[in-house]
Amino acid sequence: MKYRPAVLAAAASAALLAGPPAAGAAEDPGALPTCTDVSTSYGDYEQDELTASVDVAPVLVAGGDWQPARASVTNVGERDLPVVVVRAYPWLQTGEPDPPDMRDYVKTEARTADGGWRELDETAWIDASPLKSGETRTYELRVRVVGNLPRTPGGSEYALTGAFADVYRFPDTGKEVPCTGVAPANDTLRIERPATSSPTPRPTAPHPTPSATPTATTPAPKPTRTPTTAPSPTVTPTPTPTSAATNPTPSVPAAAPSGTGGEMAGTGTSDATVPLAAAAGALALLGGGAVLLARRRRR
Repeated sequence: MKYRPAVLAAAASAALLAGPPAAGAAEDPGALPTCTDVSTSYGDYEQDELTASVDVAPVLVAGGDWQPARASVTNVGERDLPVVVVRAYPWLQTGEPDPPDMRDYVKTEARTADGGWRELDETAWIDASPLKSGETRTYELRVRVVGNLPRTPGGSEYALTGAFADVYRFPDTGKEVPCTGVAPANDTLRIERPATSSPTPRPTAPHPTPSATPTATTPAPKPTRTPTTAPSPTVTPTPTPTSAATNPTPSVPAAAPSGTGGEMAGTGTSDATVPLAAAAGALALLGGGAVLLARRRRR
């Protein structure tokens, strides 16, 4: 928490000119000049009767929800203070000659006695009531930033002031002048833009670029086993007998039958080749017998 008495006293002086409601003229701090201004020639005024504190969320997002805040004033002096005027307001710490009024962008509401919420107006007034010696009064606040916050250089801060009627005595003449004592409090905050306004890309796996016209992808058909048509058996011609008395060996077709579903048979021969081989063997035997019979007749 930071305290800037000189800056906040000047801001409080401008705010106090509006005056708190229902305060008597004799004890209305807003009807008096600040004691700091009265003692400008000497600069020796320091009030030691009132302290103030304020705590707000360190980060506020423009356009976000309400964020809780708390403020308090404590009478640390030996006398009771008839009226303590409490105000809360945001402000911009900048060197610009005409800075924007942060109250137009940072809204504040204070909890009321019935549990509701009351928005602070342009006077930033929260309370104006007596405060006894040693007493602390705490205020429940909430703040939010509207979405049209301008981009302005400078640091955003939140101020709370407690003001009371005091007297300044000039050291050279002893003259007493009624004035306003101010207890300042200050808390810094940071205002951020919504994340959607400047998205941070996340590393992802590359995706294929989609075509301009979406096309439906037809899944590839599952492979089916196509039955192979069994080839017609080829009749092996009857071997011509030779002059030698030897039995010819019947030839076996080399093509495998299709009864195995496109796969080679495990035995090397099939049921279709057995009858063909038998027929070929029978024809060979018959041919051999005819040769022997012819030879016997010639003798």
